[in-house]
Amino acid sequence: QCEEMKATVIRHGETLRRTKEEINELNRTIQRLTAENTKLEAAVTQSEQQGEAALSDARCKLAELEAALQKAKQDMACLVKEYQEVMNSKLGLDIEIATYRRLLEGEEQR
Repeated sequence: QCEEMKATVIRHGETLRRTKEEINELNRTIQRLTAENTKLEAAVTQSEQQGEAALSDARCKLAELEAALQKAKQDMACLVKEYQEVMNSKLGLDIEIATYRRLLEGEEQR
């Protein structure tokens, strides 16, 4: 009976030792995974910040482009108006030239 108890104690001691080793291994795994998780969270945070910065930059560029487009439209409207005025003047001058030409042709026929 004493031998049985010794064998049981030895078995339980071995089981306890293996369980402690397993616990130590699990604790190391937890520490490794916690460190990896922290690193990944930092990477996610950095990516979010970079994404926000890129989005903000894109919004600024879009606003600049929209302002440039608006100015180009205004400039184009001014140029079209100016072109119409020049064409009206040209039409008036063409009519005047045609009138003088008819007058000159009439004088030549006399």
